[in-house]
Amino acid sequence: MNNRETLKSILRKILLSAAIISTPFAVLAGGHSGDGKGFSSVVNSVTTEGTTGVIVHNTTSDFWHYENAPKGWPTATMATCHQSILFKAGQQAPAAIRIVCDSVDPDGDATLWTAEVDPATGVGTGKMVAGTGKYAGEEANPTFQTIYDLGSGKSIFQFKW
Repeated sequence: MNNRETLKSILRKILLSAAIISTPFAVLAGGHSGDGKGFSSVVNSVTTEGTTGVIVHNTTSDFWHYENAPKGWPTATMATCHQSILFKAGQQAPAAIRIVCDSVDPDGDATLWTAEVDPATGVGTGKMVAGTGKYAGEEANPTFQTIYDLGSGKSIFQFKW
């Protein structure tokens, strides 16, 4: 594969990962039911090419809106997410997708999240690893998925808990 073909392949993978993987996740309290929507925008993307695969690392700026916010939670917050997407050499579809998000809400309370996206379905599952203030001791295991790809690394997603 020449340099031009390699660059085209990498660019296709970045665009594919942006379309599928711009699916962040949102703060969701265990024991509550409801859903919400959010907006994600890739603000940085780094591609590392190996001999047997490629890793795309995206950093996103997210806006999370809780349609049924649990008592005491803000209606909306911002987050930063770090997405690591692994592609096997010669493959267009991701082999693995992992996400870590952090957020400090308008009240100053913080959360840290991990997630995994099923490359076959695009559906993600997450978990709140830790939180401070109102989030301390909360259990949260959201599911999420992109519902509208706006292109250029921007997407609208839906989450449920």
